[in-house]
Amino acid sequence: MAAKQHHKLANRLGSTLARIRIERGYTQELLAERLEVTVETISRFERGAVLPTLPRLYELADVLAVPVTELLQRGSTRPNDAATEIASLLGRLSVDDQALVRRWFGEMCERLGDSQPLRKK
Repeated sequence: MAAKQHHKLANRLGSTLARIRIERGYTQELLAERLEVTVETISRFERGAVLPTLPRLYELADVLAVPVTELLQRGSTRPNDAATEIASLLGRLSVDDQALVRRWFGEMCERLGDSQPLRKK
């Protein structure tokens, strides 16, 4: 993986970890205690200075009570990952609200797509 991609991944994952930690009501200190690491380790993960190892990622997911896939998908820029996240959010809504969100989302994508130059992959 190129250094630039590695850095972007670390930053996205770090932001995701911080958001989920806060959503769960954990401080960095409490999360560090639960993982038996230093607060600086958690800070480094969240700042994107260090990518957690795969075993540590599983430990983080266990402590935060989320699937590992959620840690990786929430900050992903891949359209399929975003679609999975959106589908999960839609699943929490009533059928009528789902229809409303889908219409709004379609309109926004149309509007933004018309105003943006085609993006390269």
